[in-house]
Amino acid sequence: MKKMLVLAFVLVFVLSGAVMAQDGVLKDDGDFEWDPGVEGGPIWQDGELYANYDVDTGDGVVFVNHIDADNPGVYTNLEEFDRSGEYLDVNDTNNENRQEVAITLPAEAYIPCYLEMRLTGNQGTTSAISYGPGASATGSTLPQGQSGYHMVFDNEIGGFLDANWVSLGHGSNAEIDPGDDVFIGACDIFAVEVISNDNYKYEVISKALEGADVANNGKKLPMYMRTDLGNGWLANDFIFNAERTFTRTRNAGVKLEALHNFKVPFSMNTVHGHYSGEVVFRAVTI
Repeated sequence: MKKMLVLAFVLVFVLSGAVMAQDGVLKDDGDFEWDPGVEGGPIWQDGELYANYDVDTGDGVVFVNHIDADNPGVYTNLEEFDRSGEYLDVNDTNNENRQEVAITLPAEAYIPCYLEMRLTGNQGTTSAISYGPGASATGSTLPQGQSGYHMVFDNEIGGFLDANWVSLGHGSNAEIDPGDDVFIGACDIFAVEVISNDNYKYEVISKALEGADVANNGKKLPMYMRTDLGNGWLANDFIFNAERTFTRTRNAGVKLEALHNFKVPFSMNTVHGHYSGEVVFRAVTI
Protein backbone atom coordinates (compact mmCIF):
# COMPACT_ATOMS: atom_id res chain seq x y z
CA MET A 1 0.00 0.00 0.00
CA LYS A 2 2.79 2.42 0.86
CA LYS A 3 4.52 1.51 -2.40
CA MET A 4 1.36 2.45 -4.30
CA LEU A 5 1.20 5.84 -2.55
CA VAL A 6 4.86 6.52 -3.26
CA LEU A 7 4.37 5.60 -6.91
CA ALA A 8 1.33 7.83 -7.16
CA PHE A 9 3.26 10.69 -5.61
CA VAL A 10 6.09 10.18 -8.07
CA LEU A 11 3.63 10.22 -11.01
CA VAL A 12 2.04 13.44 -9.74
CA PHE A 13 5.45 15.05 -9.47
CA VAL A 14 6.46 13.90 -12.94
CA LEU A 15 3.21 15.16 -14.46
CA SER A 16 3.62 18.44 -12.64
CA GLY A 17 7.09 18.65 -14.09
CA ALA A 18 5.66 17.94 -17.53
CA VAL A 19 3.20 20.82 -17.11
CA MET A 20 6.00 23.07 -15.98
CA ALA A 21 7.99 21.88 -18.98
CA GLN A 22 5.26 23.44 -21.19
CA ASP A 23 5.37 26.84 -19.40
CA GLY A 24 7.85 28.32 -21.92
CA VAL A 25 9.96 31.48 -21.52
CA LEU A 26 9.58 35.23 -20.99
CA LYS A 27 9.44 37.27 -24.25
CA ASP A 28 10.93 40.72 -24.90
CA ASP A 29 7.57 42.45 -24.44
CA GLY A 30 7.14 40.92 -20.97
CA ASP A 31 4.54 38.30 -21.97
CA PHE A 32 5.08 34.69 -21.11
CA GLU A 33 5.07 32.43 -24.15
CA TRP A 34 3.55 28.96 -24.01
CA ASP A 35 4.13 27.12 -27.26
CA PRO A 36 3.74 23.37 -26.78
CA GLY A 37 5.33 21.00 -29.22
CA VAL A 38 6.92 23.56 -31.54
CA GLU A 39 9.98 22.06 -33.11
CA GLY A 40 13.09 23.95 -32.00
CA GLY A 41 11.19 25.81 -29.30
CA PRO A 42 12.46 25.93 -25.70
CA ILE A 43 10.94 23.33 -23.34
CA TRP A 44 11.98 22.29 -19.88
CA GLN A 45 13.31 18.79 -19.82
CA ASP A 46 15.29 17.22 -16.96
CA GLY A 47 16.00 20.65 -15.54
CA GLU A 48 17.95 21.84 -18.60
CA LEU A 49 16.95 24.46 -21.22
CA TYR A 50 17.23 23.27 -24.79
CA ALA A 51 16.83 25.97 -27.44
CA ASN A 52 17.45 26.85 -31.06
CA TYR A 53 20.62 28.88 -30.61
CA ASP A 54 20.30 30.33 -34.13
CA VAL A 55 17.58 32.68 -32.86
CA ASP A 56 19.23 33.55 -29.58
CA THR A 57 19.07 37.29 -29.09
CA GLY A 58 22.00 37.31 -26.69
CA ASP A 59 19.99 38.98 -23.95
CA GLY A 60 19.28 35.77 -22.06
CA VAL A 61 15.84 35.39 -23.66
CA VAL A 62 15.04 32.89 -26.38
CA PHE A 63 11.78 33.13 -28.34
CA VAL A 64 10.90 30.73 -31.13
CA ASN A 65 7.74 31.18 -33.17
CA HIS A 66 7.19 28.43 -35.72
CA ILE A 67 4.21 28.07 -38.05
CA ASP A 68 4.13 25.11 -40.39
CA ALA A 69 2.76 26.62 -43.60
CA ASP A 70 2.83 23.25 -45.32
CA ASN A 71 0.63 21.71 -42.64
CA PRO A 72 -1.70 24.49 -41.51
CA GLY A 73 -3.95 22.08 -39.67
CA VAL A 74 -1.25 20.87 -37.30
CA TYR A 75 -1.85 23.64 -34.78
CA THR A 76 -5.59 24.03 -35.34
CA ASN A 77 -7.65 23.06 -32.36
CA LEU A 78 -10.92 24.07 -34.03
CA GLU A 79 -10.81 22.19 -37.31
CA GLU A 80 -13.85 23.91 -38.79
CA PHE A 81 -12.02 27.27 -38.93
CA ASP A 82 -10.22 27.97 -42.21
CA ARG A 83 -7.49 30.52 -41.63
CA SER A 84 -6.00 30.32 -45.11
CA GLY A 85 -7.96 33.38 -46.30
CA GLU A 86 -7.66 35.43 -43.19
CA TYR A 87 -7.69 39.20 -43.78
CA LEU A 88 -6.47 41.51 -41.07
CA ASP A 89 -8.97 44.32 -40.45
CA VAL A 90 -6.59 47.24 -40.89
CA ASN A 91 -7.92 50.59 -42.10
CA ASP A 92 -5.41 51.45 -44.81
CA THR A 93 -6.47 54.71 -46.46
CA ASN A 94 -3.65 54.56 -48.99
CA ASN A 95 -4.90 51.64 -51.02
CA GLU A 96 -7.97 51.05 -53.12
CA ASN A 97 -9.30 48.41 -50.72
CA ARG A 98 -10.07 50.91 -47.99
CA GLN A 99 -13.45 50.58 -46.37
CA GLU A 100 -16.16 52.95 -47.49
CA VAL A 101 -19.87 53.47 -48.01
CA ALA A 102 -21.34 55.49 -50.87
CA ILE A 103 -24.82 56.32 -52.12
CA THR A 104 -25.32 57.92 -55.55
CA LEU A 105 -28.21 60.34 -55.81
CA PRO A 106 -29.04 61.38 -59.39
CA ALA A 107 -29.54 65.15 -59.71
CA GLU A 108 -31.34 66.96 -62.52
CA ALA A 109 -32.25 70.58 -63.22
CA TYR A 110 -34.73 71.95 -65.73
CA ILE A 111 -34.25 75.63 -66.63
CA PRO A 112 -37.23 77.21 -68.41
CA CYS A 113 -36.62 79.05 -71.66
CA TYR A 114 -36.96 82.83 -71.79
CA LEU A 115 -37.44 84.47 -75.18
CA GLU A 116 -38.12 88.20 -75.61
CA MET A 117 -38.57 90.52 -78.58
CA ARG A 118 -39.14 94.26 -78.65
CA LEU A 119 -40.14 96.21 -81.78
CA THR A 120 -39.87 100.00 -81.77
CA GLY A 121 -40.90 102.48 -84.45
CA ASN A 122 -43.72 104.63 -85.80
CA GLN A 123 -44.26 106.21 -82.34
CA GLY A 124 -44.88 102.86 -80.68
CA THR A 125 -43.20 99.93 -78.95
CA THR A 126 -44.45 96.38 -78.76
CA SER A 127 -42.88 93.70 -76.57
CA ALA A 128 -43.50 89.97 -76.59
CA ILE A 129 -42.09 87.53 -74.03
CA SER A 130 -42.39 83.75 -73.99
CA TYR A 131 -41.85 82.01 -70.64
CA GLY A 132 -41.23 78.28 -70.73
CA PRO A 133 -42.17 75.38 -73.02
CA GLY A 134 -45.32 75.65 -75.11
CA ALA A 135 -45.65 79.41 -74.53
CA SER A 136 -46.14 81.27 -77.80
CA ALA A 137 -46.31 85.06 -77.54
CA THR A 138 -47.61 86.10 -80.94
CA GLY A 139 -49.79 89.04 -81.86
CA SER A 140 -50.23 92.16 -83.89
CA THR A 141 -49.52 95.83 -83.29
CA LEU A 142 -53.07 96.50 -84.41
CA PRO A 143 -55.32 95.14 -81.63
CA GLN A 144 -58.87 94.46 -82.78
CA GLY A 145 -58.12 95.90 -86.21
CA GLN A 146 -57.49 99.44 -84.99
CA SER A 147 -55.18 101.70 -86.95
CA GLY A 148 -52.31 103.86 -85.78
CA TYR A 149 -49.22 101.74 -85.14
CA HIS A 150 -48.29 100.15 -88.43
CA MET A 151 -45.96 100.45 -91.42
CA VAL A 152 -47.09 103.04 -93.95
CA PHE A 153 -45.55 103.95 -97.32
CA ASP A 154 -46.73 107.46 -98.07
CA ASN A 155 -45.02 110.37 -99.80
CA GLU A 156 -46.18 112.74 -97.07
CA ILE A 157 -44.56 110.71 -94.25
CA GLY A 158 -41.69 108.58 -95.51
CA GLY A 159 -41.18 110.72 -98.58
CA PHE A 160 -39.37 109.80 -101.76
CA LEU A 161 -36.01 107.98 -101.83
CA ASP A 162 -33.53 107.09 -104.52
CA ALA A 163 -31.88 103.71 -105.09
CA ASN A 164 -29.30 104.49 -102.38
CA TRP A 165 -31.94 105.34 -99.75
CA VAL A 166 -31.23 109.07 -100.03
CA SER A 167 -34.22 111.36 -99.58
CA LEU A 168 -35.55 113.11 -102.66
CA GLY A 169 -38.16 115.10 -100.78
CA HIS A 170 -41.60 114.66 -99.25
CA GLY A 171 -44.92 116.40 -98.84
CA SER A 172 -48.43 116.55 -100.25
CA ASN A 173 -48.29 116.25 -104.03
CA ALA A 174 -44.51 116.57 -103.96
CA GLU A 175 -43.19 117.19 -107.47
CA ILE A 176 -41.18 113.98 -107.84
CA ASP A 177 -41.52 112.10 -111.11
CA PRO A 178 -41.84 108.29 -111.14
CA GLY A 179 -38.73 106.43 -112.23
CA ASP A 180 -36.94 103.10 -112.06
CA ASP A 181 -34.70 104.48 -109.30
CA VAL A 182 -37.42 106.27 -107.34
CA PHE A 183 -39.04 104.78 -104.23
CA ILE A 184 -41.39 105.73 -101.41
CA GLY A 185 -39.97 105.13 -97.95
CA ALA A 186 -41.69 103.63 -94.94
CA CYS A 187 -42.98 105.84 -92.15
CA ASP A 188 -40.02 105.02 -89.86
CA ILE A 189 -36.91 102.93 -89.32
CA PHE A 190 -37.92 99.98 -87.16
CA ALA A 191 -35.66 98.75 -84.35
CA VAL A 192 -35.77 95.15 -83.13
CA GLU A 193 -34.19 93.67 -80.00
CA VAL A 194 -34.16 89.95 -79.18
CA ILE A 195 -32.70 88.08 -76.22
CA SER A 196 -33.00 84.50 -74.97
CA ASN A 197 -31.30 82.00 -72.67
CA ASP A 198 -31.36 79.48 -75.52
CA ASN A 199 -29.94 79.47 -79.03
CA TYR A 200 -32.43 81.23 -81.27
CA LYS A 201 -33.22 82.24 -84.82
CA TYR A 202 -34.45 85.70 -85.77
CA GLU A 203 -36.58 86.12 -88.89
CA VAL A 204 -38.26 88.85 -90.92
CA ILE A 205 -40.99 87.29 -93.05
CA SER A 206 -43.01 88.99 -95.74
CA LYS A 207 -43.96 89.02 -99.42
CA ALA A 208 -44.97 91.55 -102.04
CA LEU A 209 -47.90 93.78 -101.11
CA GLU A 210 -51.11 93.10 -103.03
CA GLY A 211 -53.41 95.61 -104.72
CA ALA A 212 -56.64 96.21 -102.83
CA ASP A 213 -58.46 98.54 -105.28
CA VAL A 214 -60.33 97.84 -108.49
CA ALA A 215 -57.62 99.41 -110.61
CA ASN A 216 -54.70 97.54 -109.07
CA ASN A 217 -56.47 94.35 -108.01
CA GLY A 218 -54.08 91.40 -108.46
CA LYS A 219 -51.07 93.67 -108.87
CA LYS A 220 -47.95 93.09 -106.74
CA LEU A 221 -45.84 95.75 -105.05
CA PRO A 222 -42.42 94.46 -103.91
CA MET A 223 -40.84 95.76 -100.70
CA TYR A 224 -37.16 96.55 -100.34
CA MET A 225 -35.54 96.17 -96.90
CA ARG A 226 -32.11 97.25 -95.73
CA THR A 227 -30.69 96.05 -92.42
CA ASP A 228 -28.13 97.25 -89.88
CA LEU A 229 -27.03 94.60 -87.35
CA GLY A 230 -24.71 96.93 -85.48
CA ASN A 231 -21.92 97.34 -88.02
CA GLY A 232 -23.62 99.58 -90.55
CA TRP A 233 -26.15 98.93 -93.26
CA LEU A 234 -25.64 95.69 -95.17
CA ALA A 235 -24.48 96.17 -98.75
CA ASN A 236 -27.39 94.46 -100.45
CA ASP A 237 -31.08 95.11 -100.04
CA PHE A 238 -33.40 92.20 -99.22
CA ILE A 239 -36.35 92.24 -101.64
CA PHE A 240 -39.72 90.78 -100.71
CA ASN A 241 -40.99 90.20 -104.26
CA ALA A 242 -42.42 86.84 -103.21
CA GLU A 243 -42.78 85.16 -99.84
CA ARG A 244 -39.28 85.26 -98.39
CA THR A 245 -37.52 85.09 -95.01
CA PHE A 246 -34.56 87.11 -93.79
CA THR A 247 -32.70 85.06 -91.12
CA ARG A 248 -30.01 85.50 -88.51
CA THR A 249 -29.03 83.24 -85.58
CA ARG A 250 -27.61 83.97 -82.15
CA ASN A 251 -26.30 81.89 -79.27
CA ALA A 252 -27.93 81.76 -75.85
CA GLY A 253 -27.44 84.97 -73.91
CA VAL A 254 -26.36 86.98 -76.97
CA LYS A 255 -28.62 89.93 -77.71
CA LEU A 256 -29.61 90.72 -81.29
CA GLU A 257 -30.13 94.35 -82.24
CA ALA A 258 -31.28 95.23 -85.73
CA LEU A 259 -32.49 98.27 -87.63
CA HIS A 260 -34.74 97.76 -90.63
CA ASN A 261 -35.72 100.33 -93.24
CA PHE A 262 -38.29 99.64 -95.98
CA LYS A 263 -39.27 101.19 -99.30
CA VAL A 264 -41.50 100.38 -102.29
CA PRO A 265 -40.94 101.32 -105.94
CA PHE A 266 -42.53 104.40 -107.53
CA SER A 267 -42.32 103.89 -111.29
CA MET A 268 -44.64 104.15 -114.25
CA ASN A 269 -45.25 100.42 -113.86
CA THR A 270 -46.42 100.88 -110.26
CA VAL A 271 -50.18 101.07 -110.67
CA HIS A 272 -51.84 103.76 -108.60
CA GLY A 273 -53.89 102.68 -105.61
CA HIS A 274 -53.89 101.01 -102.21
CA TYR A 275 -51.71 97.98 -101.50
CA SER A 276 -51.68 95.90 -98.31
CA GLY A 277 -49.82 93.07 -96.65
CA GLU A 278 -47.88 92.41 -93.46
CA VAL A 279 -44.36 92.03 -92.10
CA VAL A 280 -43.67 89.44 -89.41
CA PHE A 281 -40.74 89.89 -87.02
CA ARG A 282 -40.18 86.51 -85.40
CA ALA A 283 -37.77 84.79 -83.03
CA VAL A 284 -37.77 81.07 -82.30
CA THR A 285 -35.45 78.85 -80.26
CA ILE A 286 -33.33 76.34 -82.14
